[in-house]
Amino acid sequence: MSSSTSLPPPLIPDKPFNDPNADVILTSSDGADFRVQRASLTLLSPVFEDLFRLPQPPNDPAVPSIPMAESADTLDLVLRFCYPGAERKIPDNIDQLRQVLEVSLLKYDIQSIVPKAKKFVSDYLASNPIAVYVIACCYEWKELAVSAARCSLDLPLRSFPSNPLFELSELESLSATHYHRLLQYHAACAAACLDSIETKRWITAPPQDVWFTCRNAECSTNPDWMWYLSDGGLWLVRDWFLAYMKAVRDVLEARPSARVDDPQLMVEAMKQMVKCSNCRQNGFGQLQNFATKTFASRIREVVDKVKLDLPFA
Repeated sequence: MSSSTSLPPPLIPDKPFNDPNADVILTSSDGADFRVQRASLTLLSPVFEDLFRLPQPPNDPAVPSIPMAESADTLDLVLRFCYPGAERKIPDNIDQLRQVLEVSLLKYDIQSIVPKAKKFVSDYLASNPIAVYVIACCYEWKELAVSAARCSLDLPLRSFPSNPLFELSELESLSATHYHRLLQYHAACAAACLDSIETKRWITAPPQDVWFTCRNAECSTNPDWMWYLSDGGLWLVRDWFLAYMKAVRDVLEARPSARVDDPQLMVEAMKQMVKCSNCRQNGFGQLQNFATKTFASRIREVVDKVKLDLPFA
């Protein structure tokens, strides 16, 4: 017995693309017929407007069929983004959304979809900021590109391509200029974070936290690591707190938007802190408060001052 395989049938267009009163048919690459109105397509796309101005052959059918390069699924998504009366269909993923944008904007110049498209793309800011940045740069959507770059600060971007978080395919359509500007921004944000760790004058003096005030002789300090605070004076700091700051420094250098209140960053500090009878009473609560409020606020402040330089308005 021989077996044969056949392709699944293409999507069968439904309302409003099965309109019996349509005056033109868009036939997808896999054979699905989308029955639409010329007037609607003309208003949406200057490409279709020019197409319909071309003289038609004398034996052209009353309802002509235009072959399209897009599959039925893609054509359905594109039309539902813009066609009057069509129920909008949300793309399943950002790759599908990117394809819809390429067809709509680059091929058919349907600019009316831009506001909706930006909203759909921005939904991926948290999960895939690099892909959003690529799309935003492609269409010169500066505000969205800046937001994507800001979200990318939580990724170890400058360790690319060894980092498994990245896919080379995400960068295929990104220009070298836009990629370089993103790396520059990432590095500048990291430098701003590290400067806040090296320069402590933003910490208000006299400090009330136990890592400055503890005088227990058994709680180690290193005079070579005294800090200048807001009063211009030098202050001793407990070694266990330095362990926390070192852990934070290492993380922020790679990911400038990392959470400085991550408990994992406090593990080594806690191991040392509990050895001091004075520090272990209030040290953890004060460290959490410092990390969550004072330090996190400082990092956000310095990062917000760094600007992404893009070659479009």
